[in-house]
Amino acid sequence: MGTQSLSHHRAPDATTNRIGFVGDRGVGKTAVATLVADRLSDRTLVTVVGEAEQIIDGASVQGSHGDPELNIEWTVVDAKPGSDSFEQWADTLDTTFVVATPDTLEKISAYEQIAARYGLTLFLIVTHFTETDRERIRAFDGPELAEYFYEDEAIRTAIDAGEVPTLDDWTVEAILIEALQPKRLTPDAAIDALEAQPASVVNVEVSDRERADALINRFERAGYRGAYYKCNCRCHDGHVIAR
Repeated sequence: MGTQSLSHHRAPDATTNRIGFVGDRGVGKTAVATLVADRLSDRTLVTVVGEAEQIIDGASVQGSHGDPELNIEWTVVDAKPGSDSFEQWADTLDTTFVVATPDTLEKISAYEQIAARYGLTLFLIVTHFTETDRERIRAFDGPELAEYFYEDEAIRTAIDAGEVPTLDDWTVEAILIEALQPKRLTPDAAIDALEAQPASVVNVEVSDRERADALINRFERAGYRGAYYKCNCRCHDGHVIAR
């Protein structure tokens, strides 16, 4: 299987975070993987493996040529549909996102069983979401919800045309936040965790970009790398991730 790299610059001593996207056929798995890979290419080096590779390659996406933020580079694995494909990739991944629609939630258990066997963190991404599905998703007893995407015919049209979809006023960076560190800490607790080394990556919610920049500066003065990630939450503006 080939790979598509969206940058040609590798920082010295960079680590690689390998995230996988799995799910049944027709749920929008490749669309999500493509959106994430495209966004990552604006931030750092990313390598795409699997079905999304053809779209990324055809779109001629150009990656960042600067040092990777947080000194982390990424591999996005867009596995073939089905749980058997997940089984083949599971021992190579750091984090996996199972993609489902509100009508296919009951099929997720097979993916949960595989993740449990390999000790792999599994998050849920729901596509084709409508407001009528909100309570149903909240009541679902399964992997923690990382993100949802509203029903949007433009996404399917772009993928069918071999193009990267465009989302207005919506970010996929919540997926990156969950992959790096789902646990939220206060700024003081985050500094303490890094200094005591029980955690190599910390996550702090911030109310606005000004506070994010101040917190990044604080992390950097303490000798750590920090970066800002925007999310779709209504209760805060985004997150600062540091390591």
